[in-house]
Amino acid sequence: MWQAVETSIQALNKNRRLNVSFKTSSPKNNSAISPISRPTCSITELMRKTNFSKDEIRHLYRTFKQDSPSGQVSKEHFASIIATLFPTGECYRYSVFLFRNIDRSNSGTIRFEDLVATFAILIHGSIEDRLNWIFDLYDLNKDGKITRIELLQLVASVFQLIVPVCKLNYTSITNAIEERTNQLFHNWDRNGNGLVYKEDFLQYCLQVDFINFILKKIN
Repeated sequence: MWQAVETSIQALNKNRRLNVSFKTSSPKNNSAISPISRPTCSITELMRKTNFSKDEIRHLYRTFKQDSPSGQVSKEHFASIIATLFPTGECYRYSVFLFRNIDRSNSGTIRFEDLVATFAILIHGSIEDRLNWIFDLYDLNKDGKITRIELLQLVASVFQLIVPVCKLNYTSITNAIEERTNQLFHNWDRNGNGLVYKEDFLQYCLQVDFINFILKKIN
């Protein structure tokens, strides 16, 4: 039932040791056309904001800079990273949605601060912090509410991500997407007005079963 949530957590768990790779097929070209971007926060400030240790931040930054010398990751570069995590699926749509949720400044690139802030929420954040992040992932246009169309797009992108392309049966997949979307939207649209607000989402998700699901997947 929680495939989109689980997929994001799976991607996080594959990298939570902070051995994140941002390699592309031609990193030299990326660095040649992109200006050098350096963190705007001091390491002390990042420690305070993220609860990571100095060694963890330094390790993550060295890895980030080694594979992304420009200090920023483009949407296309990010999509190639997600493709390495889910090689059998079609991941571009999902990677775009995930990219938007990490690029909170809407700059068109992911900077080191964006990345470490996301890890901080999903690793060190409270259950409510994590649920807020998940809601924002579903809220594709970031207007504070989820429509059925937005949910349908996200659910479809998850199915494309986890179902091997060679095994796609479009009729059965379309039916499964519609069924899952209807089920989720019915649960979350507590007022029956065709919109899911963050309060509704949190109220539903902050139930014992869902909290146990999150804890099981992240811990």
